[in-house]
Amino acid sequence: MAMVARLVLIGAAVSLSAAAWAQDRRVVTKTLVVSEAQKECIALTNKQRLLYKFRADGPVSFKVSHQDQQEVIDLKRDGTGSASGSFAPRATGDHCLVWTNTGKHSVTLRYEFQRGPQ
Repeated sequence: MAMVARLVLIGAAVSLSAAAWAQDRRVVTKTLVVSEAQKECIALTNKQRLLYKFRADGPVSFKVSHQDQQEVIDLKRDGTGSASGSFAPRATGDHCLVWTNTGKHSVTLRYEFQRGPQ
């Protein structure tokens, strides 16, 4: 009986942590005119991971940058329409996802991101 109670408690804890993680998820749809940029910043500790994915109906430049130093710290992709991945910061701080419309027409960008455990 004690084993069943322990399993129920473990299951409840896992469900609560998964629910809390899902609440941190953000989904955004934005139209970017020519040369316009969209920036989303999130505070991360060096024990967290940033999960992201996006899709655009035209070419965009995408980068992950460190807010304080305004430098590209992990990756940069030019002229892409979609990507997904994760990023684990080396240091605690604000990190930003930045998309820039590189095409000759407006583009619709849909992206989502969330903090996760490392």
